[in-house]
Amino acid sequence: MKSNSYRLEWLLLIVMGLALAVTLYVYIRAKAELQQQFDVPLTALEVPAGAEVIAEGERLATIRGCFWCHGQALEGQEYFTEAGPGIIAVAPDLTREVRTYSPAEFSRAVRHGVKRDGTSVQPAMPSFAFYNMSDADMGAIIAYIQSLPEQDGYLGQFRLLPTGWFRWVAGKLPPPAALLIDHDAPRVPPAVSGSQEERGRYLAESICTECHGDNGRLRVPNTPDLRIAAAYTREDFFRLMRTGIPMGEREIDYHMKDVSKYRYTHFTDEEVDALYTYFHSMLDAPAESGS
Repeated sequence: MKSNSYRLEWLLLIVMGLALAVTLYVYIRAKAELQQQFDVPLTALEVPAGAEVIAEGERLATIRGCFWCHGQALEGQEYFTEAGPGIIAVAPDLTREVRTYSPAEFSRAVRHGVKRDGTSVQPAMPSFAFYNMSDADMGAIIAYIQSLPEQDGYLGQFRLLPTGWFRWVAGKLPPPAALLIDHDAPRVPPAVSGSQEERGRYLAESICTECHGDNGRLRVPNTPDLRIAAAYTREDFFRLMRTGIPMGEREIDYHMKDVSKYRYTHFTDEEVDALYTYFHSMLDAPAESGS
């Protein structure tokens, strides 16, 4: 009997030891990957001044969804993600960050997903979509944020709880935002004075890629290939972009409804036309497999 009791005790100790070892490995690996360094050099960025620039910066910040995660005064906030349990995610107070980061550092954080200390911004930050944002648009957004009164808001935070460590190592969570970017890739030109197709491409690849991915490739589940816009008349496409109501008034993802109503209403008619033209031009490109 004693022999069996000793065996059971040793077995329990072994199981507990293995569980502790696995937990320690998972924690160390998750922490190391979150603290990975990215060597992305700073690039000088000019921040223009003036009331018109600030107003344009506010419009651009609204279209790109800065207020959704960072709060109505950009004071930062705890935000909901569909990533599940084991995560604490807090978007930082941008009115504070813009005063502690230089314009070059702020731009690198937004467009490259790299913070001042060389680590990645939070996985929820869609820097892969903002990478193609032009210097002019980035400068206007910074000018707008600089014009706001500094808030006593949230410090940014992304922290994994024990459940999150295991989900991270199992690949169930998005990777660091900076890993999703080719930091040496040429940017899509803004084509402000170019053709509608070129202008539409810039807008799509610096805004729409947040959900739909580059050139229509899917990143977020259930988001359609952007070539679907070719089935829309110009009138139907405008209604979709302004109201979130699709052709045939069928049910679509709630996110697109909210994006259209609260963000895309700030597109100019010329910008919506440019997007429509670009999406139609995509029919000439081969569809991504699995789209």
